[in-house]
Amino acid sequence: MPLPKIVSRAAGLAGGAGGKALEQLQHLRLPGVGQSSVTDDPRTSARRWRAVTVLTDPAQLQAATPAPLAAFGDRLEVRVTPAPGERGAELAARFRGPVTEEEIGELRAALREAKALVEVGEVLRVDPQPHGHRKPTPQGAALEGMTEAAPKEGVL
Repeated sequence: MPLPKIVSRAAGLAGGAGGKALEQLQHLRLPGVGQSSVTDDPRTSARRWRAVTVLTDPAQLQAATPAPLAAFGDRLEVRVTPAPGERGAELAARFRGPVTEEEIGELRAALREAKALVEVGEVLRVDPQPHGHRKPTPQGAALEGMTEAAPKEGVL
């Protein structure tokens, strides 16, 4: 589908029935956009670099690997480069050998923790609640489930 037809279709959908139009737009794909040649195969997924931008001098990260990443030992390959636009350092890591999906989630969490340690000096936690327990409501149960699942992937 040529680009002008896609744009006019999107505009027509957006001007139409509100929520239904947005639902249809979510499934609209531009040719060649958002399509990855990398599959979700754990063997290839393990070889991809995972990265975070850290607001610090790259030399600080090159001097010492942050503790959450150092805990993986020599299983990780770590690289530090200046972040684009002089916005600190880009801290990236990937596994050297085969891993499980669980370990990939642990690497993502370790990168986020390393970023927090360097920028803030500590890793902020949601649990335990300093103000007590949440009321047993459906929304509270949903929030508890999301905060429990978020540390691995970092996405709610």
